[in-house]
Amino acid sequence: MKSMRLSTIAAALLLALPSYGQSSSTADELNNKEKPISSTLSKQDGKPQTPEDDIEIISVTGIYQADLKARALERDSNAFSSVIATDDMGNFVDQNVAESLRRMPGVTLERSEGEGKYVAVRGLGPKFVAINMNGAELSGAGDDRKVGLDGITSDSLGSIEVFKTLTPDMNLNSIGGAVNVKSISAYDRGENTLKIKIQDAYNELREKHSPKFSIDGTQLFLDDTIGIGFALSYEERKTQVDENRHHSTRDLNFLKGGIGLTAEDIESAPEILAPAQLENRREIANRERTTATVNIEFKPTDSGFYYLRANYSNYTDEDIALREFYNFYNGDQDDEVIYVNSETKEFALSDIDVMNQYFVQEGEKTTINMSIGGENYVGDDWKINYEYAYSKTDDESVGDRRVQFRERENIVYGKASKNSIVARVLTPAEAAELGGFALSDEGDVFNGEADGDLSNLSNMEYDNLFMEDSTRTDEISSLKLDLTKQFDSEYINYIKFGGTYNEREHYNNKDRWSYSIDDSDCNGDETCITVANSNITNYDYAIPNNSDFSYPFVSRSQMEYMVDATSITRESATGGETSIDSTKEDYTLKEDTYAAYVMTELRLADNLKVITGVRYAHTEFSSTGFMSLENDDWKFDGINTLDLAVPLPESSITYSEYFPSMHIRYEPSDTVLVRSSLWTSYTRPSFKQARGYAKFDNDISLCDPATNDCFNSQDGQSALDLQNYVLGPDNALQVGNPNLVAMSSTNFDASIGWYPSKELFMELAVFYKDIDNFIVDVSGIQLRLDELPLTLPVNQVSEFAILQDLQLNQVDITLNGDTANVYGMELSFNQFFENGLFWQSNMTVVSSEATLDDTIRVDKMPLPGQADITANISFGWEDDDLSLRLISNYRSKILEEVGACPASANISDPHECKKWADIYQDAITTVDFKLKYDFSKNLSAYFDAINITDQSDLRYFAGNELSGGAVLYQRENYGRTFQLGMNYKFY
Repeated sequence: MKSMRLSTIAAALLLALPSYGQSSSTADELNNKEKPISSTLSKQDGKPQTPEDDIEIISVTGIYQADLKARALERDSNAFSSVIATDDMGNFVDQNVAESLRRMPGVTLERSEGEGKYVAVRGLGPKFVAINMNGAELSGAGDDRKVGLDGITSDSLGSIEVFKTLTPDMNLNSIGGAVNVKSISAYDRGENTLKIKIQDAYNELREKHSPKFSIDGTQLFLDDTIGIGFALSYEERKTQVDENRHHSTRDLNFLKGGIGLTAEDIESAPEILAPAQLENRREIANRERTTATVNIEFKPTDSGFYYLRANYSNYTDEDIALREFYNFYNGDQDDEVIYVNSETKEFALSDIDVMNQYFVQEGEKTTINMSIGGENYVGDDWKINYEYAYSKTDDESVGDRRVQFRERENIVYGKASKNSIVARVLTPAEAAELGGFALSDEGDVFNGEADGDLSNLSNMEYDNLFMEDSTRTDEISSLKLDLTKQFDSEYINYIKFGGTYNEREHYNNKDRWSYSIDDSDCNGDETCITVANSNITNYDYAIPNNSDFSYPFVSRSQMEYMVDATSITRESATGGETSIDSTKEDYTLKEDTYAAYVMTELRLADNLKVITGVRYAHTEFSSTGFMSLENDDWKFDGINTLDLAVPLPESSITYSEYFPSMHIRYEPSDTVLVRSSLWTSYTRPSFKQARGYAKFDNDISLCDPATNDCFNSQDGQSALDLQNYVLGPDNALQVGNPNLVAMSSTNFDASIGWYPSKELFMELAVFYKDIDNFIVDVSGIQLRLDELPLTLPVNQVSEFAILQDLQLNQVDITLNGDTANVYGMELSFNQFFENGLFWQSNMTVVSSEATLDDTIRVDKMPLPGQADITANISFGWEDDDLSLRLISNYRSKILEEVGACPASANISDPHECKKWADIYQDAITTVDFKLKYDFSKNLSAYFDAINITDQSDLRYFAGNELSGGAVLYQRENYGRTFQLGMNYKFY
């Protein structure tokens, strides 16, 4: 790949150095040369037309106009792109940005609670895709770099463009592509406009209505020297998601044995792979979203243009989460395994915690994006563009609270499949019947591990209170300068050069208190004492309707009463300290980047031009974090004395590289456009992947070096005894990797578009990506502590010993892989018929092959985050008044995480080769229906039915014969949504 990149650099430099002896052109000629060769469907007097001219000439409405406008914008772009444009009402065909994007060729979405949020391009996931507003990078408050679209409303935008090839003057931090959303502009619309929208949405699962109101418009002043575009929007969103999920960080468990078997029998008994946990969850969300956009543009002369663009988004979120847990991992010891069936994969375990939680989280996320800049012509042949951009997201959640009820030492039956995990509490008699053994009055066959009794709900006791305040901030400042020199030459149009400088700071601060409730901390308060000793039967309780829950929850009002009554225990129960969770997730990240580029556009013939150049990008990244260890089962005098959080030294890394490119555009006729690009780009690791941290699993195992016996809970040891113990090899560790470098890719794209008429469009594109240092999340690998990418301060732990050369059997880490190749094909076909019928379709087929270091995975595998097939079909009919569409989207399965199978592993041993731990997102097909009716040129109404086939999002472990195939990781059911709305324009 390196030789390919060097060849690309050489070719780019050769094309970028033609003779300089050219005469200047006039200002009028400059303006014409800044516009690409016309791609319009009608031409007059041989004069090239701009896309805006086309829209004025072609008198069409609705979906047809939006399609024509998008085709014109795509054709005139320097880079290969897909565009969504507004219709004659100034609306996008879909009601939000996410829905619009997933109709585009090669574009799919990751959804959150049923709403499209993150963008994938050409089968490559959101981590490969940059999101910009008016060309400037957007901030986001999460651990990932991916930016959600849920804070951007379509009413505030003029167009949406997805770039699939990138030129040197663009931010190249995007191997998959870049999405640019452009603010509404008075100059783009070219007239005074004003429009209002009213909408109501209904979610089938939630059975609630969600209203929305927006107003947008444009105004031109002072002989069109000032243009203002603006939009205001308010929306309520009430949703419900029912979810079944496995533990998010634990692998499947190996189980064998059963009551009645001898030690020799257990040793030779067949194993199964079983889930570590089942969580049934219901998320009830009440959200309010307010956005405001203003775009002030000033054009005092033909040679000067200035702008101020600002976008404000405020997103308030009340999330109510009902959670029911079955912790199978509590019962994986030999004396806790009651029954294992290697044929059916059924099992029964004792010592299982069953608990439910009522969790309320109230957050507010505010994002401000602003850019100020201008464009000036200097003399006859120079143009200067400059911009300062700022983006900041604050995500604050204050007063989060949760109460928990739990019964310990239960017998639980379990069985897993790709679509579900079944968990059911058994009585001792049911367990004996299942296991084929007899109960005895003379002795406890369960060894004291089955004393729980959930047939009596009064045993479900209030045992934990959780409170949290958290703040996340992501702040980006950038400066950009571009200079363009025009030439009056037969072969060269311009040379352009410039650079950018970005500063980014991202930090997370959390204050969390999570502790067991004890009436001794109530300081004599009678209400507190009563609640501290309560169980679920002391309150109003019920099993939620149409749910997967087996046990009841208290009501919202009773939960608030419990929190109010017992929150006074916090100071006494915690000793005035916030919990370990308050520290272990705190961090600060800093990232400074700068880039410089040079490029030129060459005209090799009237119908052939080439853009070529090179960009240099430099990154400086640093982070702070903690090594943390949290436990639930080791307590001395009622205190979790083994909760530890030790600061790590600041981690930093610097890397840089050159990224050349060449883009060819050839129009052999008015109806055919051929493009070809050889370009390079990169993708930086996410914040979570690259920041320094080390987090040991909550249920730690400590070993006595004298006997080699290991314990995952207190068994008579004192705190003094533990000072001679060592951390065991079976503890799970999640660790960040500050040594990660950006993935880099050499990309080849070629396309041919056919525009035989206004009604027909066809396009074929092929692409290839050769990726170096691709980034992959790996779970369950074996690593020694001294092999980790950061040095752990184990010598600062005095409560027990952590050996520097300790080899852990389950480490979750992100690593740079070796190489990956992605190649694919993209097809588009749009046809509008005279009778009003239309067909819009596209399909992307992708294949990939990735190579990891053989200490992680010895065999080749697909690139994580890539879908093999994505397809969109829209079939409908429209006339001057009515529009009907049936829309289907398909995405094949995606590999999300990789299990370890190193070269040293015995491939036939699932303990050593964990291909079964690969996590996939399942294939999905969705179907929507949309209707719009124009009552007049000013008034229209629409109806949308979304996810009418009631599809779910499913993730699963690959599994193997020991698990009986795939095993559920997560299933989200979010139901159907129906939208009814009205648009009215005052012009």
